[in-house]
Amino acid sequence: MLDLLLILTIAVLTGALIYFLRGGSSEGSGSARSSQGRDRARTRALVSLALVPAAALVGLAAGLPSIIAGAVGFFAGVGCHVALNTHESRRDVSLEMDLASALDLVVASLRAGAALVDSLNTAAKESRGRTAGILEEICDRIRIGDPPSAVMFDIVDRYPQEGVRLFAFTLASHFNSGGSVAQSLSVVARTIRDRVDVIRRSGSQAVETQASVAGILAITYGLAFLMWKQYPDRVEGFLSNDLGLSAVGLSVFLQAVGVAWISRTIQVEV
Repeated sequence: MLDLLLILTIAVLTGALIYFLRGGSSEGSGSARSSQGRDRARTRALVSLALVPAAALVGLAAGLPSIIAGAVGFFAGVGCHVALNTHESRRDVSLEMDLASALDLVVASLRAGAALVDSLNTAAKESRGRTAGILEEICDRIRIGDPPSAVMFDIVDRYPQEGVRLFAFTLASHFNSGGSVAQSLSVVARTIRDRVDVIRRSGSQAVETQASVAGILAITYGLAFLMWKQYPDRVEGFLSNDLGLSAVGLSVFLQAVGVAWISRTIQVEV
């Protein structure tokens, strides 16, 4: 019963920490964040939260004391959340770079005298992944008579990336006011590339911080392993009482908090 209560407590703390991290990043962008973007962030948080009791139960099954198993579960949940956020950020950057390349094709086609929808369709055929899907959806829905502004706002709601939002709002303005759109899309492509360049520069600088954190964790566990190999009786005696177990569990818990905090501070909103 106490083990279950401890696992539930760790799960609640993990949920509170994940909510804080997710809320801090989403509130900074205000109401511009789409509902689908919030849903994806919520899904990542729930997956990370579900990993906490699962990892803790695996630790208990492996014979770990309950407090250490709970701390390990908390660490696993935080690590999963950080990894999922990092993967999502890389997917967003890849999408925006593909979109910028597709806009170059659109601009070249427009300057050659093609119509906007035909230019978008040509770029969709030469693109890949989600970028091709975005452009194909725009072309298909406009051709069947959907209002262009409604199509663009639906794209914004489904793809909350800043580059996609800028592209969609530019097209919506063009369909509402008319005029030449080649120059505007050229500026959008250049803006997207500049934004991605800033993100990558900040990410390369954050690598040093991430390497430092990984090095500190490796040194900590390496020293613990050497102490156990050198003085097994003392280490086992330390872990055989409640004070030692509490100290180890608290250390792992604080390491997880540190990893989460650092991952939040190195994020840059551009």
